[in-house]
Amino acid sequence: MLLENRPSDARRQPGRSTTTRWLCFAALALGAPAEGGEPTPERKVAASEREPTYARDVQPLLQAKCSNCHQRGRVGPFALMTYEQAKKRAFDIASVVDSRTMPPWKADPDFGPRLKHDPSLTRAEIALLHEWAEANAPRGEPASQASPTAAETSDEDDWLLGKPDIVLEMSEEFVVPASGPDIYRCFVLPSNLSRDVYVSAVEFRPGNRRVVHHMMGFIDVRGGARARDAAESGPGYASYSGAGVIIDGELGGYAAGNQVVHLPEGVGRFLPRGSDIVVQIHYHPTGKVERDRSRVGLHLCRKPVRQTIEWANATNDKFRLPPGESNIEVKASWFVPVDVEALGVTPHMHELGRDFRMTAALPGGKVQDLIYIPQWDPSWQSTYYFEERVPLPKGTTVHVVAHYDNSAHARNPHRPPRLVGWGPDASDEMCVGYIGVVKKGQDLTRPGERDDLYQILAEQYMRKLARERSRRR
Repeated sequence: MLLENRPSDARRQPGRSTTTRWLCFAALALGAPAEGGEPTPERKVAASEREPTYARDVQPLLQAKCSNCHQRGRVGPFALMTYEQAKKRAFDIASVVDSRTMPPWKADPDFGPRLKHDPSLTRAEIALLHEWAEANAPRGEPASQASPTAAETSDEDDWLLGKPDIVLEMSEEFVVPASGPDIYRCFVLPSNLSRDVYVSAVEFRPGNRRVVHHMMGFIDVRGGARARDAAESGPGYASYSGAGVIIDGELGGYAAGNQVVHLPEGVGRFLPRGSDIVVQIHYHPTGKVERDRSRVGLHLCRKPVRQTIEWANATNDKFRLPPGESNIEVKASWFVPVDVEALGVTPHMHELGRDFRMTAALPGGKVQDLIYIPQWDPSWQSTYYFEERVPLPKGTTVHVVAHYDNSAHARNPHRPPRLVGWGPDASDEMCVGYIGVVKKGQDLTRPGERDDLYQILAEQYMRKLARERSRRR
């Protein structure tokens, strides 16, 4: 996280009845339009006349909406890259897409601006997967001999956005003990850059997903992280509060389910020459000794950058969640110090989260909805980018309202429930609403234009810390 400098850190469900599914198939046969569009010629053909096949219908759908996660070395628990893999799980696939458990997309589509990268399936696509499963998953004839397995080309060295321009790796493995408290460790990755660059996308690749809870990237041009690393034995150095040194920028992070995407054209993250990338990793012991050697891939901007994105946050770290309470409200806010445009948001809670709502109160009294997660799932902590920028003038207040369930439920890490507050472990809780903003009107291609948004936000955060210290005294 940029300013707060603290870590962010399938169960099968029943599908619809057969009768309901066949109503969907009938809609397909009659040429009912998919959500958001007119019926295609293919959908005007009765299902009985054109039985869906893997090669023609299912494979393209799985490649577009599922295989990004469901392949070797990715977050999906199994691969869906070949016909044999998909056929084996045909009914499971139909069930989880029917319940909207998969593809994972937790945002309420009727709240706030339209969002990019939504993988949700249409009713017609869901019905197609049901029909294919109930027809015993026919393979069909591929367009070319290689088509059914063309996607089976990845291995654990592949990257979601293709090969990065720069790949940085921990210099040696870090050993995580079998038990004990969660570990926050920072590792220094020299960029070795001979010139300043702008970064379009950052992909964090955990070396061991079993033990890596989350990762965060920071920029250090002063050598403070190197000094701390040299003063402490073993790989890296311990630091819960972010990088633990003065930083000169941030590179986002990784948490379960967070997708990797390129920033919009003309927007980038500034990475100065000779800088070090400091990667903070939150390790959660698994019950046995684990080893990790994680990497970071940087994709550079190809076109001129006019604006740099920075991530501010609305955070509450003073809350308490009493045991036995099932609907505890926690609020947080962030005051916008300069005219900005919001590009996206990242909600963050842990295991006790129930729901998360983020809005912006504009100076004139209007309220701008931003994001609503009606059913929080800590396994899918996405960054949600808006299709259109959301203007937030100076004086706007960004509000977070979140609810927590600290009763005796399956996801509660404490048995019996106990008092829980803000803390670094996965069994503690957090309440953070990150918001990615660019400075309105900024054009770094103009001579003399200052890139000062990070400095503005950093100074705001330091004033907040000073006020808190003064109140404590």
